[in-house]
Amino acid sequence: MPPEPTGQFSVEELADGSRAFRLRFRANGARQREVLHERAGCPCGCGGSWDERAARTELGNVLARVRAGVWEPRTPYATVVSAVPSPAPTFHEYASAWLQAKVDGVLSDKPIDANTESDYRWRLSRHLLPFFATCRLDEIDRELCLAFKARKLQEARELREAIAAGAELRDRHGRRQRPLSPSSIRKLIDTLAAILDDAIEDELLDRNPARGKRMRVRVPKPPRTFLEMDELAAVIGAADEQDRAPAIAVKIRGSGTTRDRVARLAAAGRRPSAIAAELGIAKATVSYHLQRLGAAGPPYAGRCAVVEMLGRSGVRVSELCDLRHREVRLHDPDGAHFRIPDAKTQAGVREVQMSPDLVERFTEHLTKLRAAGQSTGPDDYAFPNLRGGRMSRQRVGKILHEAADLASTRQQQRGLPPLPQTTPHTLRRTYISIALLANSFDVKWVMNQVGHADSKMTLDVYAQLEQRADRSHGTSFDALIRRASQRPETALEQLELPVDWATFGPRGRKAPISRPIDQKQKRRRKRRFAGHSPVARPGLEPGTPRFSVVCSTN
Repeated sequence: MPPEPTGQFSVEELADGSRAFRLRFRANGARQREVLHERAGCPCGCGGSWDERAARTELGNVLARVRAGVWEPRTPYATVVSAVPSPAPTFHEYASAWLQAKVDGVLSDKPIDANTESDYRWRLSRHLLPFFATCRLDEIDRELCLAFKARKLQEARELREAIAAGAELRDRHGRRQRPLSPSSIRKLIDTLAAILDDAIEDELLDRNPARGKRMRVRVPKPPRTFLEMDELAAVIGAADEQDRAPAIAVKIRGSGTTRDRVARLAAAGRRPSAIAAELGIAKATVSYHLQRLGAAGPPYAGRCAVVEMLGRSGVRVSELCDLRHREVRLHDPDGAHFRIPDAKTQAGVREVQMSPDLVERFTEHLTKLRAAGQSTGPDDYAFPNLRGGRMSRQRVGKILHEAADLASTRQQQRGLPPLPQTTPHTLRRTYISIALLANSFDVKWVMNQVGHADSKMTLDVYAQLEQRADRSHGTSFDALIRRASQRPETALEQLELPVDWATFGPRGRKAPISRPIDQKQKRRRKRRFAGHSPVARPGLEPGTPRFSVVCSTN
């Protein structure tokens, strides 16, 4: 068995002062070489902006592809070299100015937020600039845009094949690589089209080559589900179970020792850092005593309060993370609410009504925050992280994911099916479904509660609920089938349904006609319909028979 390839790595300084990282390895029975350049916007296909650490990680990815048998030589990016000087800026120059104008709010109604800016920078630096950086705007045509689309589809397909073959690939930061989804590729094309749209506004282009039917990417519609009421209750119960500190009986000796003081503060729900600060001892000492007491569990994180706020109010995850105590009004349990001062749409700026159970849970959450030593001032976050700062959206998703996993385990132990994939937006849709049922399908009120400017999503959930609101239809359907499976001669008699016998024709045989036929009247009827054929003429719809039954399956 041949030894696994190890590869060689070398660094070379180029004439322009930048470095080139050369990778040497064996693949397909021959020596292979790849060069990664430090300069940005390199057209050789490496993408540019490489450093030594990222280049060594890429060598490991190449060797993983070789071992999996899916390595292929790198294809250079398409470049356009114009012999005629052009006054148009390069894509790199224009895209950089375009992003800065977006950040400053020049090209939109308001400046984009930090998350949107980070997303735009990822699209540009990782995908668009390595392909279009050196191209001038007037050199970007339809063929080049189609080549970019084909390249991204090919890269995603090769990465999926490599992962399926068992290759473990890492990016420049050491994180596991994932192939681009059709939705991500479509976002890249949309960003390219948006940049070129503004270039048309600046009179640098006459038409946008990134727009058109050939540039479309079909994105399958993701399954958007919501939880049943018992499933939501199971998730809330699981989060409450994860929030509870273990109940440990500790005998207090009354001697005022460090052990007893740590035990009292830990029983009150204080975090180890707060205990150390209050007692004036090291945090390691607190951790030592907590381990000896068997109470070295995780501090209070507000898991149940987070899940209940998402499931009982329908807020977006970013709105929950940004909520501060000054926006919450608990003065009246029947009219308690909190205000969303900023949202991604104008309709998102709203007041969200809180149910009495949610008010009770939030009050308990505040009590536990104060007991844990967290600040609950007007400018503090209502759902802080363990350090008192803003909780990230990823942390909220992890809290919900862990609660849903525990709830699924509990459901399976009871012989019930597991929960579907549960995300913060799943609880938002769950709230819409329950609110529609609780308020007699008042779509307008629910739209105002969740901050929808368009009723499309609300009506989407409404359409799913129409088949689930009245569950008696299935029972009636089964009853009809069971009755029809009985003896044919008694089935219709037991069905308490009105029957119109004229629809099916006479019950018995027709009685013979006893009166004589008038021959003159018969000849007169024949002359009246002379020349009329009983068969319809071509192009006309034939007549409907007398006793035909029309059945629609739509």
